[in-house]
Amino acid sequence: MTTSPKRPEEIDRPEAEKIDRPERIDRIEQLITTLVQSAPASDPAVVGELIQHLHRVGSPLARSIARVVELVDEQLVAPGIALPPLAMACATLADGMRGKLTTRELEAARYEIETLMPVPDRPPAISAPDVPLSALRPRRS
Repeated sequence: MTTSPKRPEEIDRPEAEKIDRPERIDRIEQLITTLVQSAPASDPAVVGELIQHLHRVGSPLARSIARVVELVDEQLVAPGIALPPLAMACATLADGMRGKLTTRELEAARYEIETLMPVPDRPPAISAPDVPLSALRPRRS
């Protein structure tokens, strides 16, 4: 019994990269479901695989989802707040990859998921100037 040689695209590629598009969509949905069901705990292998699949998709929505998943994993965003919108965003991504949604709908989902990303603290407001206006005098030449 002989085995057929591997195709060039199958050589030296991690298993997650060998998954075709429909299987990748299903796998993303399975992984986000696993994260939601196991919350607040998370399995680093599940998180890593989900992020890898999302990066392989490469769309703006997929990259935004991946970033928020990273933030949840790093405990910079609370899982109880982020996981429901992440699950909805993954479902939207899957529908978009299946051709059921428009670009506008995908962008709306990306915008919504990016609202979960932390923003830098605002600089403190200046309550009063260092020098009062009454202390200023015109310059003498």
